[in-house]
Formats: sequence, structure tokens, C-alpha cells
Amino acid sequence: MWPGVLHDVSELAGCFGGILFTTAARQITHWTSSDGARSLFEGFLANREAQEDNIRLKHGIAAKHHGFFGNHQLYGRAEMERSAIYTTFFFPQGLGYAAGSILPMPNGDIAVFDLERRFSDGPVSAEEIARLDAIRPHLARAAALSTRLNLEKARAVVEALGQAGMPAAVLGAGDRVLAANQALQALSRQIVFLAHGKLGLSDPASNQLLTTTLAALGRRDSTSSIPLPSADEAAAGVLHVLPLPGNARDVFNGAKALLIVTQLDRPTSPTAELLTGLFDLTPSEAKVARCLSEGHSTDEVAAALGLSRETVRFYLKGVFAKTGVSRQVDLVALLSGTALPNAG
Repeated sequence: MWPGVLHDVSELAGCFGGILFTTAARQITHWTSSDGARSLFEGFLANREAQEDNIRLKHGIAAKHHGFFGNHQLYGRAEMERSAIYTTFFFPQGLGYAAGSILPMPNGDIAVFDLERRFSDGPVSAEEIARLDAIRPHLARAAALSTRLNLEKARAVVEALGQAGMPAAVLGAGDRVLAANQALQALSRQIVFLAHGKLGLSDPASNQLLTTTLAALGRRDSTSSIPLPSADEAAAGVLHVLPLPGNARDVFNGAKALLIVTQLDRPTSPTAELLTGLFDLTPSEAKVARCLSEGHSTDEVAAALGLSRETVRFYLKGVFAKTGVSRQVDLVALLSGTALPNAG
């Protein structure tokens, strides 16, 4: 319902459209808008120079004002004429004035209400700011409630996985831990909780893989599997990183990734159904992987499944990519739980 709400709120201030976005570390994480402002914000997101010189956001956060404000109250015309966000983006479109408000969210993000106004209409008036301030408490409660509901969903997911014996966590913007179950927290020999709400892996090579995987989540959608070498009495395992892209219009769905740990302390090879779920394998890839884990050769797998040798090799290539191994012997060891591939 936010697009319609933003349209109505923008009209209170004589603006043509409204945008609501969340930001962490000055990076926009999610956003939604009224129909009249959607193309404008899409253009802003495509303009790197304007984003890097976003004096509105910079001054707005620094002001720590508990209410709405006009951008003209944050800085003067001279600074606008020096800033790329105005010279390359707003001014060429006949824009420049706006009303906004900044709200801290329960998950650590910052929510920003941005109501855009044409430059020819001049700055937002004190009367219009007063109208917006009258409804700001309602907007703040709705935004905070939406965020808390999504945090509760994240906690419910990881607790359900924990009851099924699966250590799990949900990461949000900035790779911060939004929720983690007790089963994952018990893996303190392999998984460590760091400052600023983040987590890492004890094994340096595996930790580097995790860092690389999380950094690439926005550029690809495939599940990644990272080896967790055994440590003391803790069994070896696999950390699965499942991207959660969500919907850009669901501005408060701050979840970025779901982490699930599979501990490889079982004596037998996993079923094809389990392989499908754990490594995001296709049914055909899972059948090939299970046959190989039982000690069959490529030719034997082809004969058993009624496939050509080339088709089996094609599926095997996909299995390698999703399980993080590059040799058949490592795949067999991984799926049997006897060893893990070298994370390097």
C-alpha cells in the first residue's frame, strides 16, 4: 500500500511524488515510490555521480531532525550549484526542491521519506511542513511495525530450521545478522560472531570464500556452498548461502541471505531429495551426485540412469559448480561426510 500512501502524502506538501527507501552505510538497500516518482528514482539509481554526491542524504542524516524538513533548510543555493546531484540530475529535469524525513529502523537501517517538488514551485512552505509533521508519527509507526514484522519472520524461519536440527541465520543489509538460532550459535569453533553484528568463519580460506560470496550476491542468484573443516569435536560441515532477493517494492524486507549449515557426520550418502534441497541441485543433478557418492563410475551412472556419458558429464559440471568442488573424488568425499575439499 506504500505507493498509494506516498502519493497522498506528497500532495499534502504540494509535491508531485513520493519515495521511501532504506539505507545502510549510505547504500540504498530497498525502495518503493508513488507512480509519479518511480521513473525519477530509477534514473537516480542509474546515475552513479549523483549518488556519490548525495548532499540531501548526507545533510539530512547529520541534522538529526525529528520531523519533516525542506532541503532548502539543510543547505543554500550555492551548495546546490556545486553538487553533482543537482547539476547532473535535478536541475536538468526542472527539479531541485523537496521535503523529507529520516527515521531509524529497528533492524539498524535508516528509512528516508523523500517528497519531490518542481523547482519552479519553490521551497516547501512552513505550512506544508506542519501538515507533514502532523502525520509523521503514523508513518513512523507503520514503518517500524513493518520492519519488526519482517524481523519476526526471519527469527521464525531460523528457529523452525533449528528444530529440524539445522543451524541457520538470516543476514540483512551490510551482512549483519538479523536472526540466528541456537544450533548455529553452538558452532563456535567454526563460526564466530564479529563486531557490528556480523559473522565470520574460523577457517581463513573458508572465511574468504564467504566474504567473496556475500559480496557477489547482488550480481548472481545461485546458491553457494562453503566447506567448514572440522574443529576439535565439531564435525565437518557445509555452509550454504541462499540469496534472498525479495521484491524491490517490499521496502522493509531487509533479508539478504539465508545461511544453513549441514554437518557431515552421517555414515551414508544423502538421498537425492536431500541433495536437491541442500545444494540447490536439479533432480537430474541430484540423481547423478547420489550415484557417484555410492562409488559408481561415470559409465555406470550413465547406464543406471539411461543417460549418455556426455549428459552425465554435463550434469556433473553443474554439481561441481554448486557444491564447490572440482574433482569427482572430492565430491564423493564431501557427500559421504568423510572429508571436505580444500577451501583454497
